[in-house]
Formats: sequence, C-alpha cells, structure tokens
Amino acid sequence: MKQKRDRYEMHKYWGKKPSSDLGALIRKYSNEGDTVLDPFSGYGVFCCEAFLLNRNVISNDLNPVANFLNEQLLNKDVNLDLLEQQWGSIREEFKPFVEKWFKWKINNKVVQLSSILRDKNDIPLKAKYKVNGNRKALEIELNGNDVNEYIEYESSQAIKDWHPVTKLIVNSRISAKKGMDVSDVFTKRTLACHAKLLSLIEKHSSGKEQNLLKVAFTANLANCSRLVPPIKSRGDMAPGAWMTGFYTGETYLENNVLQYFENRLAKVIKGKLDYLSYFGITGELDLNPIKYNNEFQIIKQDAKNLNIESESIDYIFTDPPYGDAVPYFEQSIIWNSWLNLVPDYDNEIVITDSKERGKNQAVYEQDINKAFSEIRRVLKTGKMFSLTYHSLSGLEWKAITNACIKNGFDLVSFEWLVQKSFTPRQINRAKTIKGDVLVTFKKSSSVKKYRSDSNDATITLFSRTIKQWLKNEVLDTNEVFLRIMEMVFSERIVIGNVDLLKILVQQFILTKDNKWALHDELKIC
Repeated sequence: MKQKRDRYEMHKYWGKKPSSDLGALIRKYSNEGDTVLDPFSGYGVFCCEAFLLNRNVISNDLNPVANFLNEQLLNKDVNLDLLEQQWGSIREEFKPFVEKWFKWKINNKVVQLSSILRDKNDIPLKAKYKVNGNRKALEIELNGNDVNEYIEYESSQAIKDWHPVTKLIVNSRISAKKGMDVSDVFTKRTLACHAKLLSLIEKHSSGKEQNLLKVAFTANLANCSRLVPPIKSRGDMAPGAWMTGFYTGETYLENNVLQYFENRLAKVIKGKLDYLSYFGITGELDLNPIKYNNEFQIIKQDAKNLNIESESIDYIFTDPPYGDAVPYFEQSIIWNSWLNLVPDYDNEIVITDSKERGKNQAVYEQDINKAFSEIRRVLKTGKMFSLTYHSLSGLEWKAITNACIKNGFDLVSFEWLVQKSFTPRQINRAKTIKGDVLVTFKKSSSVKKYRSDSNDATITLFSRTIKQWLKNEVLDTNEVFLRIMEMVFSERIVIGNVDLLKILVQQFILTKDNKWALHDELKIC
C-alpha cells in the first residue's frame, strides 16, 4: 500500500509523513467538527487528512511556499478542464521555443533531446532522445561540431523573460557559496526555458488554475536544474534526483523543460483529482459517507507567537523543524524566488551553518521552547498533542524533549513512524536513528515539577542504564533512543548539554549487525 496518496505527490516539498498513520491519529484523538492545528504544516499532509475527515483545520507555516502549497492542496474551487485548456494555449506557444534549445541532428534528422549529460564545465557528453513508436529512450555520445553548435547556440542567446537572481544564503553545508544566486543552479538553456514558461503561465492563465500550474512549475525547477546527478552505479545517464543543497557534481543531467514539466503537471492534475474525489466534484460516483460542514484556515505566523485564541484547539499534530537537518527557508529559495515570495528568515526556527544568520543550537532550543509554550496555550486542557521528530546529533532531540517537559505535557504514547524516504544524512548511517519518533502527550491542568540534573549526572544515568540493557541483549540505535525517551519523559528529566549518540559512540561498540553492545571491560565514570 502506498504511504502517500496522489494528492501528496504534487510537489517535492520535504518531510511528508505517511497519510494512513496521520489519519489514524486524527481519528483517535479528535472528533468530526473539532478544530485541529499544525503549527509547522509544511506541505500540509496532516491538515489535508484532517480536513478530509471533517475536522476544522488551521494550517500554519512561516515558509511562504509551504502556505502556497497548502492552499493549492486544500482548495476545492478549481476548474481542471479550464486548466487543461489554458495549458494547451501555453504549450502551443512554448513548444517551438523549447525545440530550438533542445534540437539535435542524427543522421541528418532533427530530434528533441530529452536529457543531456554535461560535465562540471558544462560540456555536453551524452544525450537521450526518443523516436516515435519507441517508448525507450535512445542514448548517444556527443562530440564534434554538433557539440560546438549546441554550446554556441546557448551562449549566443539572450534571456528576455524575467527570472529571479535572488542571492543564496551562504552555507557551506548545503553548498551555497558566496556570490551564488538562484540563476546559477540552472544552465542558460534551462533558465531561459523556465523563464519563458513562467511568463506564458502568467499570460494565458489566472486565478486558482494559474496557481496550480505554478505548483507544477516549482515542482519541476529542480528537475531541470544543474542539481540532478546521474546515479553512476546504474549508468552514466541513469536519472538521479535533487535531494537537498546546491551542489553540482562532476557531471549532471540537463533535462528538457517541456517534457519534464508535462510529467509534473500530470502528477498535479492526478493529485488534485484524488483530492476532489472526496467531495464528489470529479463527476464520478460519490462513495464518501462524510457530509462536510468544516472549514480550513491557512495562516502564516511565527509559531512562537500565534494569533490563535487560548484553549481553542482540540488536537495538535506537528513535525517541528529538524534543527540543522534541513534548513528549509534557505533551500526553499529555489521555489520562493520564482514565486516572488520573501520568507521571514529572522523568525525561522532552525539550526544553520550560515554564519550570517546566527541560528545556533542554543537559539534553536530557546525558540522551540517558545513554540511549545504557544502550543500549550492554544490547546484545550486534557486534549492531545502529537509530534514527530528524529535526531542526528542528539542536541535537537533533547531541545524538543525538554520543551515538552517544561511546558507541562504528560506522555501518553510513543512509537516509530516510518516515512517514505529518509533525509540524506539518515541514509546508511547506522549511528543515527532511522525514520521518526511519534510521541503523543496530554496537556495537564498545571505544569508539574521537572528534574534537572547536572550534565555529568545525566551522562552517568544514561550510561549505566544502557549498560544494564546491553547486559541482556544487543540493541540498535532506534531501540536505545526509544527506551531512553521513555525514561526521560516518565521521570520528567530536563537534559542539559548531553548528546546521547556521543555516549553510545564513546562508551559502547557497534557490531557488524549495527547493534550496540558492551565492550569486554566497560568502565562507567
């Protein structure tokens, strides 16, 4: 069974959680007609599932592109027939423009290249193209005069349509270098084609239909940028995907903007049909027993200062910022800039390696605590609050854990929530947790006392406890985190500068099966 429905495949925004798991949470902790909130809504999977289950929804995110995507996801007032008519007009004008950029001669016959392998100096090396009647793309080596003509055409053209030149925020960890702007992540060819496509979308469409076309447009940007590496283990031209950051490798794939956009638009239309089918809007037989009388509200507010009435929310779910795992606003520049949207960088809750932003771990912990204080304020007493998070260093983990304890939330349950894909830094890292921890709390009537030990005392407690567990069995990183979390929440322990992963690495050994075990002689300080 698919973890994500077609409605959640319309865009490549990060961090989407499995809709079936979220639906189960919504049914368990709220009722039809209740008001639910996600203060860090991202793409909006939770909010959409809650809305489809007849809850009143408040979706909040400070990232403007997230709010834009939320609105297009939840909106019911869109005419897909009109959208396809508008795309027909756009395509008619766009197709000859693209064909001039991606044409190639093979045996004196002009074809359209679908993908070109270029090196770090932008020299074309190989290409793929399709011929009529053949579904499989053919691959060719590029050399000689044709390559020179390809490059000369590119260099001789002027880009006449508007495109963003927004500066990237310098951050070495995501390869955003000084002086780089958004246009630098595209070749001149794909930059010109994207600029033309956007101008035609704005010329031939309007309203909700135009916005849906822009969902497809922004989803396609990275596909047709210099950020798409080949998966070399599968072949020089095996298509990879943009993960995060702005790194261009030794080779990259330059993809045909028209062909790839049409694929994205098909996904958007399919996703929208999936969503509209719940309301009987698509013309098909309505088998949904729910009679909707709910509303949704999309707000763009600082999660540390929500303009929401106190004690007004029946259930809250959120996937809070992942510390330094994904600097969302910095990476969203590739989308926000093309939509002329400007994020509120000052109030983003994040840890970033960008020196100019001053967003370190200490600031992150303060901000998360303020956000969770707001969650407590707006949530009704006795109602539930669920969150998911993973930890890369242990520092983000303790910041979120401390915020829950300090703000008077009582643990109800915790488990692993499997996600469709891991962040790049989670992949093949035996010493990090895989997936996300799902924790549910109840808002108590008062904030109970919590325990705040010294760092040394906490390290000793964790070490001794883990040692006792490992005397009986070996455990993977996930299981260690889960057990420590249960102890921390049950005993209401506020953690100082203690990194659980560091304790594991320094005091225990990792077996060939990626399990933690005792050293032959383990000394506990």
